[in-house]
Amino acid sequence: MLNSAGNGQSKPADEATVDAPVSAAPVVDAAAAAANAEKRQVIQAALDSIRPNLKRDGGDCELIDVQGDKVYVKMVGACAGCQLSAMTLNGVQAKLVEATGRMIRLIPVGHGGLPTL
Repeated sequence: MLNSAGNGQSKPADEATVDAPVSAAPVVDAAAAAANAEKRQVIQAALDSIRPNLKRDGGDCELIDVQGDKVYVKMVGACAGCQLSAMTLNGVQAKLVEATGRMIRLIPVGHGGLPTL
């Protein structure tokens, strides 16, 4: 590649420009990101609708992440470590399935964001 002076000397690699075709991949990623953001909003709205019931008992359920059909939540307050938290999670999962119209895998996470077993 010639430099701007036209003297035939090559530009260093960090100054070289490459005319690469624009890929359609970012459009797909943007569409997937938009769909994931929309799904996240639906899931958050569903959690917000059941939040008063959880707070009445001194607990809460925080949305941590959404990856495809996997929804990561953190049970906090009285819900963290409660013996009935498995039943609560089943109810939360049912509400999310109802709201999204898709099968959702609800994964509770503990401290540090690790799934609880």
